[in-house]
Amino acid sequence: MPVVEDIEFTVDGITLRGWLTRPDDAEGPLPVVILQGGLGGPAESMTFQAQGFAEQGLACLTYDHRCTGYSGGEPRQMFDPWQQCRDLRHVITQLTLRDDIDGDRIGLWGVSIGGANSMFVAATDTRVKAVSAIIPPVSGWSARKLQPADTLAELEALIPVDRQAQAKGEPARTIRLHGEPAPGDPVMFSDEEGLEFVENMIHSLPSFKNAITISTLDHLFEMEVRAYAERITQPTLMILASEDTVAPVEEAREMFERIPEPKELIEYPGQHYEILSNHFGEIIARSAKWMAETLAE
Repeated sequence: MPVVEDIEFTVDGITLRGWLTRPDDAEGPLPVVILQGGLGGPAESMTFQAQGFAEQGLACLTYDHRCTGYSGGEPRQMFDPWQQCRDLRHVITQLTLRDDIDGDRIGLWGVSIGGANSMFVAATDTRVKAVSAIIPPVSGWSARKLQPADTLAELEALIPVDRQAQAKGEPARTIRLHGEPAPGDPVMFSDEEGLEFVENMIHSLPSFKNAITISTLDHLFEMEVRAYAERITQPTLMILASEDTVAPVEEAREMFERIPEPKELIEYPGQHYEILSNHFGEIIARSAKWMAETLAE
């Protein structure tokens, strides 16, 4: 069985908490992969993924982003991709200080927004030696299309109101992350495949909260990872869903075309959450094997 260590990092005075998983028979400094989940997915939802990477001889780090899960930070349930990427670069630095980690063999792996984060950090940090992105949403502008026009207008109107309220010391307003929408009660994701996936994989976890702040929408809308395609010079593996509309597959394909070699593209048939429900085990096994081979070179 892999060895799992509780781990903490302090970034800007905020404690980030997670787990470092290592093969039980490992010797010497190990290559390490940092895993990032999808929007709202806590670190403890990635135990299965971490074991898959450890089976390939890799150390594997999972941790909760600031303001979420077991990590510190306020307001709770705020997800800010740009800030998460800055934190990730600090986490990389902390890993390079460990004697049991090979700081010259660091890989990033992420699913959905975690994949977008991983590609952005790979584009901006040369310490990253390999990156794998699973169904990444590469454009914040496209994320606006997840909502009907009237609901989007309602939510965008709430963003400046929420900013003013927080400036006055009031708590950040939230909406549900997953669920069935209702008049005056919008949700971020309501597709059937998504609801089934999170119900089976995430909802029962103690650190999961079915909420995001209104400010999260503002942060998601401003992120444009596809602008950094040409700066990703590390070996890249992108795994997409052929009919993805949650993270529009056409945009991810276009970004992939602009990423320099070496790179590999794999597509599974179906929608965003559908390929996770039907093929997640295979996706983890393939990407873990690819990562181990790439970091061994």
